[in-house]
Amino acid sequence: MNTLTSERVRTTLDKLYADEEVQDEPVIAALVAKNRPLGDFTHQEQTDMLAEAYISIPREAGELIYLLARNRQAKNIVEFGTSFGISTVFLAAAARDSGGSVITTEWHEKKAEVAEGNIADAGLSDIVEVRTGDALESLKELPGPVDLVFLDGWKDLYLPVLELLEPSLSPGALVIADDMGTLPEQPYFDLVRSSGRYQSVHVPMGDGLEVSVLVAD
Repeated sequence: MNTLTSERVRTTLDKLYADEEVQDEPVIAALVAKNRPLGDFTHQEQTDMLAEAYISIPREAGELIYLLARNRQAKNIVEFGTSFGISTVFLAAAARDSGGSVITTEWHEKKAEVAEGNIADAGLSDIVEVRTGDALESLKELPGPVDLVFLDGWKDLYLPVLELLEPSLSPGALVIADDMGTLPEQPYFDLVRSSGRYQSVHVPMGDGLEVSVLVAD
């Protein structure tokens, strides 16, 4: 079975990527015009400024994440940073093919509502739970061992979110962090590259993926 190539999933992703191409350009232009690094703004300010933007992973990165999740036969997948649900669809397609499910969390309530609709359009809402609010609160309770984590929210929260999830990680769990080529977070790199707990590699795809495997508990 390959859910990723099913008509509903393919049609939904095509529409979302077409919408992103139209919607994101003016939002990004407005941010550039502010002439300030995004990290200078609070999380709430960033959320408000990016309320209409997809800022999603490139399709090829989504396909890679799908392949990694399928290869891992990930049953329980957790995503930090839903946005409008593009990456969630890739993760959920893999979960469908592995007999698993996805828990994803989004700070912005309206984005979460739109994402739920997009996930439903792809025919995947029965295996996806969208949680809203602060991920450090919404991800405190999980149904079982986590086989794959995808981090694609605020970069300064990658380390706290991963530390929150670590006790729930299954042996050999995959942790994939997006945007690690443009907005590096050294404390996060210290954990996945130098602590001895993970084997990690940087993948120069999109804005950079850091792919890590838990090798010690």
